[in-house]
Amino acid sequence: MKTFLRFLGNLATVIIAFVLYTLLQLGYAQKKVNLLFAVILAVLTVAVIYWMYWIYKRELKQENDWFFNAKPHWDVKRIIISVAAFFTLVVFQIAYVRLFGGNTISKNQEELDAIRKVASPMFNVLLVIVAPICEEFIFRALFFNTFFPVENVFNKWVGIVVSGFIFAYGHDPMFSKFIYLYWVMGMILAWTYVTTKDVRYSILTHMLNNILSIL
Repeated sequence: MKTFLRFLGNLATVIIAFVLYTLLQLGYAQKKVNLLFAVILAVLTVAVIYWMYWIYKRELKQENDWFFNAKPHWDVKRIIISVAAFFTLVVFQIAYVRLFGGNTISKNQEELDAIRKVASPMFNVLLVIVAPICEEFIFRALFFNTFFPVENVFNKWVGIVVSGFIFAYGHDPMFSKFIYLYWVMGMILAWTYVTTKDVRYSILTHMLNNILSIL
């Protein structure tokens, strides 16, 4: 019973985190942003991210069979893994688009490009900083705490596949041919998380990928 109640609590946390992230996205997509709005949005962003990290650590104190988020947080080996995952993402995206993309881009990318043309420069802050942090907490950190809290080979690989699929559905809910692209991208990010056992590294990989996408 206690385990089930913990699951329900963690599931509620994932849903709340997703809703808060969605609201932040609406703020960053505004066409005109004055200084007061920018300051308020920045404060709210820090508050939401802090809450996600706080609740993540709180969940790990209750159950952490994976030994996620253990100190020290940074080391050269895991940085290399994160950067290697980034290059894998880039190579896969290029190969997939050339083989299956044709002259089209995903609906998600099309919408992002359209918003970037009219939105304030703060939208780039969302793409490069806010989105990678929030999405990695939602689709990786909180996700594994909720659905795959016990470390074993089955949970690792099923968790990677399922996490990747949910990430893909969030970026391509119409199930176009690009959903497989996002699916593999999500799996690479999930693999980075469970391999390094620290969400900082999948965030780093995600950030590098998104920086490249706006250049």
